[in-house]
This record gives sequence, C-alpha cells and structure tokens, in this order.
Amino acid sequence: MQYLTPQLTQEVIGRLKTFENDLVATFSKYGYNLRDNLGRRNQLVSQAQEKEFARSLRKVYNEVIEDGAPGKPDIYIVDINKELECKLSSGTGKNKTKSFNLQTDWATLTKKGSLDYLYMLTTPDFEKFCVLFFKGLTTDDFYPPASGSRGKARMNKSKAMKKCEVLHGSIVNINNLTVMKYAMRRDVLKIERKARLGELKERYRLTSKKAKVKRKSILKTMRYEMNRYRISIKKWDDKMKMWQAKDDSYSFRFEGLE
Repeated sequence: MQYLTPQLTQEVIGRLKTFENDLVATFSKYGYNLRDNLGRRNQLVSQAQEKEFARSLRKVYNEVIEDGAPGKPDIYIVDINKELECKLSSGTGKNKTKSFNLQTDWATLTKKGSLDYLYMLTTPDFEKFCVLFFKGLTTDDFYPPASGSRGKARMNKSKAMKKCEVLHGSIVNINNLTVMKYAMRRDVLKIERKARLGELKERYRLTSKKAKVKRKSILKTMRYEMNRYRISIKKWDDKMKMWQAKDDSYSFRFEGLE
C-alpha cells in the first residue's frame, strides 16, 4: 500500500519551510545564524518533520503515532501496522562535491528485520528538496557499520534504489547517464567513419587505373582511417562496458515548491 504521496509530501514541505524560516528569524533576533550549523538545524527541523508527516497521514488514517523515543519508530501507522523512519539531511562537503550518505541505525534495523524509510534531502537554504521513500529496506540494503560510526550504517544505493519512490525532486542513475554519453560519442565516430570511408572509396573509383601510385596512396589512407576509427570506437566501447559492470551510483536533483 502506498501511504505516502507527492501531494502529501509537498504539503509537509510547505509547513516545514515556514517552521524553518521562523526558526531563522528567532535565532537572528538573538544574533545567531541558524544555518551556520546545518547539523543542529536539521536536528531541530527533524522533530517537526515527524510531526508534520504524522499530521498529514491522520487525514487518511485514524491512528498515527509519532514518538521518536529510543527504540520507538518515528511514525507508526496503527491502521496498517506500518513503521516509518524519517531522516533529514543537507549532505556533507561543499557544493559540487556534496554527497549524501543515507544512513540508518544498524541495530534497530537488524532487530526489526525490515523498515520503511523517508529521507528528506535539502539544500542549505532549505529552499529545494529531494524526498525519497523506501519500502521494506533490510540490512542487505546497507553496508555494515564502519569502525567509529557509532552503529550507523551507510546505504548501499546500488541495491536500495530499486525499492525507492521519489516523492519530490528526482534522481539520476550516473551509470546509465555515463553509458548514454559514451554511446553518443561512439555513434558519432561511426557516422564520421562511414562518411570518411565513403569519400575515399569514391575518390578511388574516380581515380584512373593508370594512376597506380595515387590509387595505392588512397588504399593506404583507407586502411589507416579504418584502423584509426576502430581504435577510437573500441575506446568508447570499453568505457561503456566498464560503467555497465560497476555498481550503480546516483545523484539527486532538488526542486522547490511552485
């Protein structure tokens, strides 16, 4: 059952934007900048995230509980016996190098066996979002916790994205995009090769049989060009095969509210 929808998500985003802007104004009143520390900003807003999604879900379901206490699900929809974990992240790194390591508590997921997850990704200014809904994630969809990670496990996106529905914004499969880009470059070379060899064949046809040296030179050029294009096309084919063999990787596209 699909209990989260794009429309519901946009309603919640609107209320969270208002809440975050009010926090910015309150902090500014006392000479603080809320967005100087995005981790702490997100901790404050994540509490509202759980409550606002629960509020919207109550329009559809009779009993929705948001607790957030240790050992308790962030949201529990009693009517359909569904637990939902909510996460909010602004990523790590700077601008073009920013990455989003979608995480979970390994011990909790191990105990539960399977959980639904809602990851809300946002820009630092809280103006654009990418919201991802995952159904039935298990420990197979995450890497085991690294040493020093305090039990936090990083998502294996190549596996987990198969269970993802994007509720706002979009995702891009970098592998598919790269293979498509390389295929276009290879195909351009194939078109150029056909035109070039066609030109040389026509030149050879029009050259008198008595002009043996010239005809020999044209044939030599044809062999050179065929080999040159073969090597260049193979280079792009090899790059495509390499990316097709890699685990899928993804980038996120953020959108604001209209």
